[in-house]
Amino acid sequence: MNSRFGRAPVVIIGGGVAGLTAANLLARSGVEVAVFEAGDKPGGSCASTTLDGYTFNDGALCLAFINVLDHAFAKVGVTRAEHLPLRKIAARYSATMPDDAVVTLGEGLNLTVTGRTVDLKRVEGELRRMMDKWRPVLGFAREALLLHPFSFGRMLQKGWRHLHKFRGTVASEFNRLFGDEAVKAALSGDLLYSGVPAEAMPVSAILGLVAEIDEGLYMPEGGMGRIPQVLNCALQSRGVAVSLNSKVGKIVIEGRRVCGVEVCGSQVDAAAVISTASGMQTYGSLIGAEGLPSSIARRLKNPRLSHRAVSIQFGLSNQIEAPAHCTSVLPWMERQRDIFMQDGSEMKFPVCLFPTLTMPELAPRGGDIVEMFYPVRADLPLDYWDAERKQRLTELAIAALRRNYEFKIAVTRVRSPKDFRDRMHLFQGALYGLSPASTPLEQFPHAGAIPGLFLAGQTTFPGFGVGPSMMSGIFAAEALLATA
Repeated sequence: MNSRFGRAPVVIIGGGVAGLTAANLLARSGVEVAVFEAGDKPGGSCASTTLDGYTFNDGALCLAFINVLDHAFAKVGVTRAEHLPLRKIAARYSATMPDDAVVTLGEGLNLTVTGRTVDLKRVEGELRRMMDKWRPVLGFAREALLLHPFSFGRMLQKGWRHLHKFRGTVASEFNRLFGDEAVKAALSGDLLYSGVPAEAMPVSAILGLVAEIDEGLYMPEGGMGRIPQVLNCALQSRGVAVSLNSKVGKIVIEGRRVCGVEVCGSQVDAAAVISTASGMQTYGSLIGAEGLPSSIARRLKNPRLSHRAVSIQFGLSNQIEAPAHCTSVLPWMERQRDIFMQDGSEMKFPVCLFPTLTMPELAPRGGDIVEMFYPVRADLPLDYWDAERKQRLTELAIAALRRNYEFKIAVTRVRSPKDFRDRMHLFQGALYGLSPASTPLEQFPHAGAIPGLFLAGQTTFPGFGVGPSMMSGIFAAEALLATA
């Protein structure tokens, strides 16, 4: 019996890191929970898949903001360092420029350039000035923003002295800070995971780069899928088993209040519901957009979605010598919007990740893993990515890799935006749901527009990244507990 909310459990839609974290916090607080996951394993966009001994990422690739991750684990009673040891990524990033210069970012301020004459002492000074300006903002974000539900009042009270820094874009900031075009292009290219080019990227996105330099990037031992595994083990120890292959088709409302969900054609009563599906899916297909408050209706109308991409992953039977964890071929910063306008007809800007450079055990002995990401035009219909186009793009990826490496492919795994929609239930195939450039006014509040409904995950604040996604689950669970 649920001592705090009656006889029915709290239902959590989605067994990704946000849902697993919310479930753990509630179970730890003595609340009965039921978790329904549409896929065949927990983890969502932070899971891993092992094929013939090769462990591939399903979504998230690495970790930043480790203090946020540690805080989230502590909130659910798990010591992260004990249960989830991390390994630091040494050579983070290497980018090839249009003039064939190569910019490599190592640990901290270690930046090198080959094939181009660059005053590295000047660049180091420019990087230090960037860090001097933005490191205090990063500290404010870590402590005052990411560890608390978003509040304009808190932001003004705690961060008023930094607010003037948030004017402009990453492009305008880099143009002020750096003199060399190759350095600017490489640094802005390092932030393209956000899905927008530097001239459209809010200057706050620079905090991702500052965090990389300040504390580095990490991978969990065993791969990214270890994170949901640890959370799921903690949940099982509290007597809760995630229901897999259990897609929620509808949130049931009676008397203007959430009372249950429909799962695989059957109704399950619920004292409340935490949905970690996107806000667009929760209000659009699980509830229905009619009669919603205007503040929610505005968010549903033409949401600013993140980019789409094709993921091409190779398990190699031999090892290759990659220069960094991530390598890319880039245009100059002013032309990097072209990266998001690709249609599969050519591969001008390959982006490759080599997780086995940091974690060799993700592949069989003597093997390697290469993960390639190909951003694509957002206006292409999802059915555009049929088997023939995926095969053609795979051939282009192999050809691009062979320019630099000799290798033998043992396993190939290709996923398109259509696959991300159909198999991972990502809204319209958008990798992050809402764009990371979206504002809190475009994101969805944790307390839903209907009594008994709460939201967590990528389309709530701070849902972007593993630690922040876990925090979104905590915020939703705490908002629910406050109603008891």
